[in-house]
Amino acid sequence: MKIKNIFSITVVVVAAVMAFNTSATAQVKYLPGYVIMLNGDSLKGEIKTNMKHEFDNFTKASYRKKEGSEIKTFSPAKIKEYCVDGITFVSRNIDGDQVFVKRLSKGTVNLYEAQVEVLQMNEIKVKSDYYMEKAGGEFVKVKSSKFKKQMTDAMSDNQEIVKALEEKKYDYENIVEVVDAYNKKASN
Repeated sequence: MKIKNIFSITVVVVAAVMAFNTSATAQVKYLPGYVIMLNGDSLKGEIKTNMKHEFDNFTKASYRKKEGSEIKTFSPAKIKEYCVDGITFVSRNIDGDQVFVKRLSKGTVNLYEAQVEVLQMNEIKVKSDYYMEKAGGEFVKVKSSKFKKQMTDAMSDNQEIVKALEEKKYDYENIVEVVDAYNKKASN
């Protein structure tokens, strides 16, 4: 009787472990991409991405040349940027820490998203902050309380965008839209 119970428990445990491993690995994939090293060399291949836990993409880049080849993991201090499935993550210094930020808009004004883990009510949550840099300018955090002023200063050469900001057609919630609109006009 005891052997039958032990066997049943073993089967259940093995099935649970296999189900967990299948669901965990199904979310992690290697997709086409590249890594740009600090010296400017680029490595083309596949980059590991975690669809369920995007925060992983902001902390490290795991690269392999092709399936079955050696996996190399790079921290933000070791590379300039990496791109996976068309999404670019750039290494930037934020408050003394080298981190990856996701480029949301590229042009005269580049817009980036940084993700940080914060503790809220004894639970770890992921929070997004936005940063921008104008060509030749500094990398600055976009604050929701100063959104209108920061955008107006950065985009003062486009009166249409400035007017839309004045009329509150754009706010912090649609930051990507305003930067994309500005970059589209700037490229014409």
